[in-house]
Amino acid sequence: MIGLACLLALQTQVVYLDNEGVVRWRDTRAEVALFGANYVLTGASDYRAAGYVHGDRKRMIDEDMAQFARMGWDGLRLTFWGDWEASDSAGNLIANDHLDLLDYLIARARERGISMLFSPIQLYSSTWPDALADTSPPGFGRRFGKGRMGTDSAALAAQVNYLRQILNHVNRYTRVALKDEPSIIFIELVNEPWHHPEDLPGSIHYINTLTDAVRSTGCQKLVFYNVSQDFRISDAILRSKAQGITFGWYPTGLNAGHELQGNYLRGADAFPDMLRPELARLPRIVYEFDSPDLRNGTMYPAMARTFRTVGTQFAAMFAYDMLATSSRNLGWQTHYLNLVYTPRKAMSAIIAAEAMRRLPRMRAYGAYPQNTRFGDFHISHEGDLGELVARDAFLYTSSTTAKPPDPSALRRIAGHGSSSTVTYEGTGIYFLDKVRPGVWRLEVYPDAVPIRDPFGPPSTDKIVTQAISRARAMGVVLPDLGPSFIVQPVTAGNSQAAQASTGRFSVLPGVYVLSKAGPVDVATMPARTGHVGFKEYHAPPGDTVSLSVQSWAAPQYLAGQDAELRASVVDATPPDSVTLFVRPTPGGFYRGFAMRPVDGYHYSASIPSSILQNGPYQFVITVFRGDFTQTFPSGWRGKPTDWNYSEGTPWKFAVVGARTPLRLFDPGGDAARLAFTRIGDAGRRGLFRVAMSPVTGQPVFHLELPVDTSGWSPPDYTASLVIRDRIVARRETISAATGLRLRMRGLGARQTLHITLMEDDGTSWTAPVSIDSSWSEQVVSLAELTAGRGVLLPQGFPGEWNYWVGPADGRGGSADRPRLEHLERIQLSLRREVGPAARPGGYGVEVEWITLAF
Repeated sequence: MIGLACLLALQTQVVYLDNEGVVRWRDTRAEVALFGANYVLTGASDYRAAGYVHGDRKRMIDEDMAQFARMGWDGLRLTFWGDWEASDSAGNLIANDHLDLLDYLIARARERGISMLFSPIQLYSSTWPDALADTSPPGFGRRFGKGRMGTDSAALAAQVNYLRQILNHVNRYTRVALKDEPSIIFIELVNEPWHHPEDLPGSIHYINTLTDAVRSTGCQKLVFYNVSQDFRISDAILRSKAQGITFGWYPTGLNAGHELQGNYLRGADAFPDMLRPELARLPRIVYEFDSPDLRNGTMYPAMARTFRTVGTQFAAMFAYDMLATSSRNLGWQTHYLNLVYTPRKAMSAIIAAEAMRRLPRMRAYGAYPQNTRFGDFHISHEGDLGELVARDAFLYTSSTTAKPPDPSALRRIAGHGSSSTVTYEGTGIYFLDKVRPGVWRLEVYPDAVPIRDPFGPPSTDKIVTQAISRARAMGVVLPDLGPSFIVQPVTAGNSQAAQASTGRFSVLPGVYVLSKAGPVDVATMPARTGHVGFKEYHAPPGDTVSLSVQSWAAPQYLAGQDAELRASVVDATPPDSVTLFVRPTPGGFYRGFAMRPVDGYHYSASIPSSILQNGPYQFVITVFRGDFTQTFPSGWRGKPTDWNYSEGTPWKFAVVGARTPLRLFDPGGDAARLAFTRIGDAGRRGLFRVAMSPVTGQPVFHLELPVDTSGWSPPDYTASLVIRDRIVARRETISAATGLRLRMRGLGARQTLHITLMEDDGTSWTAPVSIDSSWSEQVVSLAELTAGRGVLLPQGFPGEWNYWVGPADGRGGSADRPRLEHLERIQLSLRREVGPAARPGGYGVEVEWITLAF
């Protein structure tokens, strides 16, 4: 006879694990497929970030869980630093603000229909990165440190004590113990443990002891343990009481310190380690993933495709940025995702959630670029486009030419940009949800306007993205609305109802009802759309918008052709006019050219070829509004033709001839943008230096093969630089290039530098260059380059299985040649070579410059 405790446990455990290792919903027997994010407001740096902006943390949770629901997310990882902040050194639970916020978060997420993975032990310091001197965290995590958790008996006892107490803890908002919380369906024992695969019995004992601690409370939730920190731990997991595995994936590395450029889709092709035979019958959870230091619209759908290919049933991005702090990206420097402030990336996450639900588990889609279409999904690097084009839903991250198969069957539309169904002049996300025939709910978010790199060091005083509310033109083409529907505002403060003309109308951020048969009584509308209240709308905080200007000019323009210069002008309201002032240097006079608005916040001006001669130029941009005049980039209150103008540092470009060599690598300006092979902790930033040439006095790039005292060195050490903007600037004549010229020297005799040109699809062309210790100019004809392997950098986490990249699917072969117009990266590689033994500091290269010759 089943006991009462067992019956209660079954009632609160809404999923089960079948005989094939698949997690299924108990009521429907359907496979679980959940998508969402880590949310960390309850502790550590996000908790402090909320304090920096004087946020009401519970109100912030309300806002952010509403955003989870609005994006259609149904998964949440409860990333709780209880081992540092809500326990004492012996693992006794402390009832404090962190625990209270955890309770509140669980209650609010449950109301939104969100299922949760609970990760109660984080191991890493809760004081990173902004409070490293703080010694106040009372928990056992600070006492023992990550390294001792799996081996020290006192540390193990503290973990057991803590797990029992926190799972028995009764949530003050739901009145349910965490062990019985039905919305918590998975327990991850410990976040990113320090594995000891060489000690199989000890590793099994550690996993089992923590699992037994969970079970001792009566908790029957599925228990998971990390595998991807070191896949050698697989055997211990298989022999333990853990029921599933968690893994993380960061295919673009971590902490570049700046926004990455280029195509990274080749790095998302596959995750082969998760298809190891020994893992075949274990359910899989992605506890953390992201495309760090990127804001594009393609990576998340591509990653979701691969998650499903390897059998993932729950994927949680790390970490969602709170609405109240997102304008500054205060949470985690290398991560940046918020519905309002990163609209294109947020739309890609909305589409990725649909991919998790709609794509079958364990189906493969081939290699790039053949895998850019999968099911009803499509991604395109060229258009920065991810999209779902299905019978019931039409979702897109950028403007698209795709057309839904049956517009009358659509139930849901969401986008960033324009499509055949919706045209929109703004830069925020919008959502259209069908209420009934002839009635739709429209939700529009403010323009999100980048004003500086969000992946640089954060500051409470530094806004990186501004949310601006402007009236924008919108057009909606839906069969059941027709061309003359009513646009009825729901959000308080918006204008009165209006009638669309040929499907077009003006809209401010907020919620509206679009209805064909005249105004509707909002009280008769459904209380909710999914898990979002019908009238619910959470506007971003009212940050002060200050005028800013960014240049998008190319580094070079060809002589004999008009030069088109673009810039973004960001302000709460459009300026009266914008003027581009250009002068040759040195000693020239500024000449003004009116800039015309193009779209959104972008302006453009054309400089006639007749006034452009070979040589360097400087330019500034002046914004006019009434009597107010301001010139950028310096921010001078005036224009450059004023008698007292203080110049600052103007922007620059060069006018060059068709046969002028194109500088591909200049150490002085490019070294900080390089990505390197990861060699231990130091390799993330690269093992290099910039010195000065004793011959020319110019900066030189010093790169050496890492060699330790025993003579060990990696098989390959590569520095990689994205050069796409330079190639695009010369696209009209790039096909006439003949070869590479390099000024360099080796650190010793008989050394080899491998130089590689990588195209935007990963196809790479490479040649070895022999060097000695004398400075010289080397010439590498493009005909000498052969199709080979390039290196995917920044290097992804975890592991090195996606380090090398060969020709894209359908490319390669001896008859092929580099497509110069598609060049994206140049790479310099040092490798173990047959010949003189490498010694520390003795094998490498110094490079003064590399050019593409014509």
